[in-house]
Amino acid sequence: MGTSVRKLVTATTASAVFAGGLIGLSATPASAGEVCDDAYKRKYTEISSQWHKVVASGVVDNRRGDASVRESITADISASLKGGIEGEIGGKLELAAAEISSKLGVSVEASASISKGKSTMIVVPARKRVTYKIGIKKRVYQVYVTHQFRSCHVSNYWAKVTVADSYTETWNS
Repeated sequence: MGTSVRKLVTATTASAVFAGGLIGLSATPASAGEVCDDAYKRKYTEISSQWHKVVASGVVDNRRGDASVRESITADISASLKGGIEGEIGGKLELAAAEISSKLGVSVEASASISKGKSTMIVVPARKRVTYKIGIKKRVYQVYVTHQFRSCHVSNYWAKVTVADSYTETWNS
């Protein structure tokens, strides 16, 4: 009887360690019972990106110029946006914003604000006409969360994170 129980525990431990290795989480069994690291793993996918508020927009025409022009654009109004979390991600909004910025190469924050009168520099190349928009974008990410508990139980679920992006968009027009 004792041998079959030991085999079951050993097989279960090996399965948990193997499954943990597949999803990037590690199991560290203890002699008295199985104990794992309490760990979260998050994968972010952007599901929407829209302007929350545009503080300045317009066109800078340098089609007749022989050199690049630097134009200082001033915000006509102020704007602010505070992000949020729907569901459990195993951390605070600031952590999610930092992970999104580092993993996806965008510059987002838990909250952002632009004061009226703030200046932003736009560079327009020679012989170009550039249209610009300056403001705050609201970016929403779907988060796939894998949580490994100390008991080695693994739970997967979805959450949603909204973050702010102080954004300047330019394009040739």
